[in-house]
Amino acid sequence: MIIELFGPPGVGKTTFAYALAARLRERGCPVDLVLSYRPSEAPRTFCAQHAARLGIAAALRRLARPMVESLAAVGHSASACEVHAIAELMRVLVPRNVIWSLRLRQYMLRLFRNRRSAELAAGITLFDQGFVQAVYTLALQARAADRGRIGLALDAVPLPDLLVRIDAPRETVGARLVERRNRQGRIERLFDLDVATNLGSMWIFEQLYELLQTRGRRVICAASANRQSLYESIAEVEAIAIRTPAEWPVVSAGEKAGVDW
Repeated sequence: MIIELFGPPGVGKTTFAYALAARLRERGCPVDLVLSYRPSEAPRTFCAQHAARLGIAAALRRLARPMVESLAAVGHSASACEVHAIAELMRVLVPRNVIWSLRLRQYMLRLFRNRRSAELAAGITLFDQGFVQAVYTLALQARAADRGRIGLALDAVPLPDLLVRIDAPRETVGARLVERRNRQGRIERLFDLDVATNLGSMWIFEQLYELLQTRGRRVICAASANRQSLYESIAEVEAIAIRTPAEWPVVSAGEKAGVDW
């Protein structure tokens, strides 16, 4: 089974993924975690006087990552279908510049490679950011993005067995993004969008959610506003994940499953 999380930057997707994986493993379910990469978001156990050093190291790792992944990808060439899908995505949501085009292409190649591995896995593979999140990133960095283009992009990517939308109030997400940015060094901030841009892009997730529902995709809505809502949502997703797909409750178009606001 493949499970993908999606939601705004700073909403807590990686935190949710770690906690859900731990709960599933306690039940004896084999789980592979495929996590996004943000070096500055290491566990918060470092001392304040080491923050600047961590920021520099994080920026260097982020700069070196494309080279490392290119070497790792040797012998794992993309299939013709994957190449076609990426080309279609870049045609529908044209990146605003060459740099973002290269970054997004690398991002999609990595996702397809991880997806192939997930399809061969015997247990559950949990992505804290998968193809739906990738469509969000493409739409955010595109020269032009609207509901129609976002829908075409969704049709061009493979979707998982179960999708989980992570949500939190706008002010909570904003506070988390500010905290994240404060932990980053000045160099690493160059790789990320500012808080206002991230908050201004939340409309894309509403479009994604509505489009997924019109396509009959199963989407669980999970809250991450605080610790209690997070654990309640994890318990709900856990209960669904341990069932077979045939046992999942049916959700009609326009109905919201899971924790609602």
